Amino acid sequence: MDLHYSAITLAIFLLVYHQVTTWLPLFPWNDVETYSRKELILEAGMNGLLMGTGVLCLLSGNSGFIHWYPLIYYPILLAGECVDRWIPYFSPTFANARKIWDYEAHFSRTLKLIPHQPGKRTPDANHTVLHLMTIATVVAVYLER
Repeated sequence: MDLHYSAITLAIFLLVYHQVTTWLPLFPWNDVETYSRKELILEAGMNGLLMGTGVLCLLSGNSGFIHWYPLIYYPILLAGECVDRWIPYFSPTFANARKIWDYEAHFSRTLKLIPHQPGKRTPDANHTVLHLMTIATVVAVYLER
């Protein structure tokens, strides 16, 4: 398959996967019941807008803003995912310093692909899959552009 179509397909899958797992209660895969309606709208809206812009840029062409947005956005998204999920998992000191919200209340009951220790921010299966999809999208976008 052509790299251009691969990048578009992966970006669309990433967007759709994120929106589905944000809106639909799929417990134990996710635990959206613990979020308020406002939190869900904010999460889905902001990420939908940003990811959707990436998809539109990949569909539209390869010059100016349209060229640079996917090259900048997807790595920033991946960096944010790492800061939010993976660095706290590997660094308890970082996790303690980043107590922005109650991780246990939102994710302690969700399915994990890696061993969970109570009190330790362990990425759940849903976000692990999301992050793997983000990595694949970053690679495809960089190879395509």
